[in-house]
Amino acid sequence: MNGAQSLVRALRDVGVDHMFGLPGDTGMALYDALYDEPAITHVMTRDERSASFMADVYARVSRRLGVCEGPSGGGATYIVPGVAEAQGSAIPLLCLTSDTPVNEEHRGVLTELDQVGLFHPITKWSERVNRASGMEDAVHRAVRLATSDRPGAVHLSLPSDVLEDDGGDNRRSGRAATVSTVPSSRPRADAGEVLRAADLIANAERAVIVAGGGVLTSGAWDQLTAFAEATGIPVGTSINGKGAIAETSDCSLGVVGNNGARSYANAWVADADLVLFIGTRTDSTTTVAWTLPARDDPPASIHLDVSAKEIGNNYPSSAILQGDSAATLQDLMAAIDRPGRLRARNAERLARLSSEKSAYFKGVARDAVSDSQPIKPQRLIAELRDLLDDDAVIVADPGTPTPYLSAQYVLRRPGRTTVIPRAYGALGYAIPGVVGAHFAAPERRVIGMLGDGSYGMSVGELETISRLNLPVVIVQCDNGTYGWIKELQHLYHDRRYYSVDFNRIDYATIAKGFGLAGFHVEDPAELKGVLREALALGRPAFVNVVTEAQMTETPPVATWERTVAAGAAR
Repeated sequence: MNGAQSLVRALRDVGVDHMFGLPGDTGMALYDALYDEPAITHVMTRDERSASFMADVYARVSRRLGVCEGPSGGGATYIVPGVAEAQGSAIPLLCLTSDTPVNEEHRGVLTELDQVGLFHPITKWSERVNRASGMEDAVHRAVRLATSDRPGAVHLSLPSDVLEDDGGDNRRSGRAATVSTVPSSRPRADAGEVLRAADLIANAERAVIVAGGGVLTSGAWDQLTAFAEATGIPVGTSINGKGAIAETSDCSLGVVGNNGARSYANAWVADADLVLFIGTRTDSTTTVAWTLPARDDPPASIHLDVSAKEIGNNYPSSAILQGDSAATLQDLMAAIDRPGRLRARNAERLARLSSEKSAYFKGVARDAVSDSQPIKPQRLIAELRDLLDDDAVIVADPGTPTPYLSAQYVLRRPGRTTVIPRAYGALGYAIPGVVGAHFAAPERRVIGMLGDGSYGMSVGELETISRLNLPVVIVQCDNGTYGWIKELQHLYHDRRYYSVDFNRIDYATIAKGFGLAGFHVEDPAELKGVLREALALGRPAFVNVVTEAQMTETPPVATWERTVAAGAAR
């Protein structure tokens, strides 16, 4: 058994059944080994970056390890973006890159570079496997690290001569089981700290919960919902945490922060006398650059997170709950004395929240039925919400669709149904992302949403989608510009628009050339019918929607809304 066969056997043994990548000359032994392993499906991509995005989305939707692979040299450098995104968003991902031979190290062989040095800053662990006999141990170690504690990305550099070496049969009996699901364990927070947190909650008058992506990675939405609804404490989420509680719950605030918050939501966090952070990094977007809540005079806070690094990183914690979200929320619920009293105390607050939500969505409804052209993004979101089942997965790029999806696409069930990269905000994510989502949940409807700025970065994967005949629908917001950047120039640089606008492109015809059904929509009266037709086809479809740009339709981005309001008041 050679090193590549040992690698593939180890991957199969830990439960890996999908891998995303493309071939290179240093990885030929790996492809030979995969050829003889029917338990693992290899999805060929057109770009290494796409492979890493597919693996990232696969992991988010399935809560299993995502695996991507690529060749040495340029392949290793191209695959970096999705690896970094997974690490930043605490998503379990294993990146495999074949490498130049060990016996030619430092001789200037083509594509030689320090792969471990390249991946070290963007992973939990990066290692070069220098012996075929060490391949199995390396895989198990990598998977344990990717799925334990705060999940993240790991990387293995695989020299071609090690993959080809016949010394790979080194299986040992009695190996501890390694699993490729998250969380791999559920540590509970210190019992004394749980009691301290329960006491703080019992004595707070205006408590608020801010839930992040850690709740979804833990699968803790049922525990969070039970806790919030038993105590009547309102719950806001980060964009990554959207789905931590159903947004139809009377306790749901929706997304909070700078991007995608409803007009009323941030005020609830600003007014809180206690904030319970759960599975969130308290990053700049969720806290509006650490002004929500304010750092100079913050309310009391409790931080529940599996990572000690995150707890108290930006706000001093009055109770430190280091542990798994699901397990610790169960303990916290048990420690609350008579939660019904808290629910009764919060009844008036929840009634006010209901009124504010109702008023907000009345305003959204007016835009959602607008017949103006270009089509308002609010109308596009409303039509999708009306057409899609609650278990549909939407994979979105971080540009034009994000604030509207976050604020206005109401999740009627908890769980991961929207996937948006927020660690580094890389464009080009959604088109490859739908491939990962499909293989993670083939029984669910998968939608991709992007802006035309993202399109140019990943259009090649339309061929992948067509080749695989995936029943996905990609919806593009076509506003002819890098709209996010142009809006910054519009608001803060005296409308000095520079290097942000595109030529008009016939995107629907291009999609047809790749083998997808292609649609182009300019008239809002035709939008729902076209979307319904695309969804009913059961094969790949691309819908280009000419939408209003940010300069005339300010999206729900808190700082932009304040800037526009201030300008209108002058």
